[in-house]
Amino acid sequence: MLKILRSSPFRISVAFALVVTIVTSGVFAFVYWDVSTADISQVRAVLEDEAAKAASIPAEEIKGQLALRLTHDLRRIDYVGLFEPSGMPAYGNIGAINVPADGLAHLTNFPPGESGETQPAIFVARRRADGGVLVLGRSLKEVYHIQAAMRWAFLAAILPIILIALATGIIVSYRASWRLLAIQQAIQRVMRGELSVRLPVRRSKDDINALAGAVNSMLDEIVRLVNQIKSVGDNIAHDLKAPLAIMRAKLERGCQAESFDLLQRTVEEALIDLDRALAIVSALLRISELETGLRRAAFRQVDLSEVCRDVFDMFEPVAGEKHIEMTLDVPTSLPMLGDEDLLREAVANLIDNAIKFTPPGGSVTLQCNRNGALIRVSDTGPGISPGEREKIFNRFYRSREAAGVPGFGLGLNMAATIAELHGCSLRAAGNAPGAVFEWVSSRTPRQSR
Repeated sequence: MLKILRSSPFRISVAFALVVTIVTSGVFAFVYWDVSTADISQVRAVLEDEAAKAASIPAEEIKGQLALRLTHDLRRIDYVGLFEPSGMPAYGNIGAINVPADGLAHLTNFPPGESGETQPAIFVARRRADGGVLVLGRSLKEVYHIQAAMRWAFLAAILPIILIALATGIIVSYRASWRLLAIQQAIQRVMRGELSVRLPVRRSKDDINALAGAVNSMLDEIVRLVNQIKSVGDNIAHDLKAPLAIMRAKLERGCQAESFDLLQRTVEEALIDLDRALAIVSALLRISELETGLRRAAFRQVDLSEVCRDVFDMFEPVAGEKHIEMTLDVPTSLPMLGDEDLLREAVANLIDNAIKFTPPGGSVTLQCNRNGALIRVSDTGPGISPGEREKIFNRFYRSREAAGVPGFGLGLNMAATIAELHGCSLRAAGNAPGAVFEWVSSRTPRQSR
């Protein structure tokens, strides 16, 4: 209970109750003052008007009217007094003139009640044409009773408001504390290594749900990155195991060599295996960096046509040595938001892959913004069987056609990763003969090579 009383929702509820109390009190004070002033002002105006009208009425006639006003008039007069010019009382229930005879209303305490206490009243005294004085008065007891009733009504209304606000604060605090406790327990489980745990989310749309949903998304990304790191480590260990074992065996044979030339050849072969292992590590680390999306922060406007022309110029001599015809079909300019170095690397991987698998006399075509594809590389090689198009973008995967072709099985995976970094997907299809690789800007499921 003490924890709930210290919670923010409860403090907010108390503050809300305080604000409601202050505002309600201010409104009541204004209404109370306005009603009280209006009642007293009305009594003043009535008495002054009555005194002014009666100033010129004959004494005998006014006595009858006063008797009627004392008994039957709803706007009754509680006190009347008709005095002779000498000041002697001639009629009424007032024994003496107690206010100035100026025709104005005066607030005074008169007369003593049964208990000897005076009561508030308003009196008006006005001098008549015959020299006498007419005094009219009305008790404010009813007005004060109305004021007292208003005060009690205010107290009867404000207390439930405060209690309801506090009760609402306790209920809201309990519900919020329960939710925060559940979230805290889930976070503690995550901190203990249970990365599959997620923060509880309700169907209602509120700030806590939005925060829990954002944290859950962050946990999903953390799990993805952790799995990615684990995958990178497993891939490195798997692919380095064989070359390192071969390297060790060669070095052991070299240590037993009887001639320096044999030892030198063994060391050179071991260095080749070591370079291959280092290349695999570098490629995997680069792919891992790309998958984290860190390079997206450096995106800027890039001319994709210019990038493709540069890559084409770089690989055209390589294709010429294999007697492969290369064709470039790009628009004059094709601006896009991206990383120029990564785009150049992705296009280079696709062109290099196409040249590797295209036999002499074949052709390789590089196109931009054709057939709905941002980048399109086609070749006339052996092509890709439909059953393998779901696999060739995986790391270290080597198709049957790749037997005897140098490579690590990482180039297409890197190109696909760069495509995803730029909001595209890389897909493979047949070219009859050969294969086609396309970057498409939509998020349609890619076909893996």
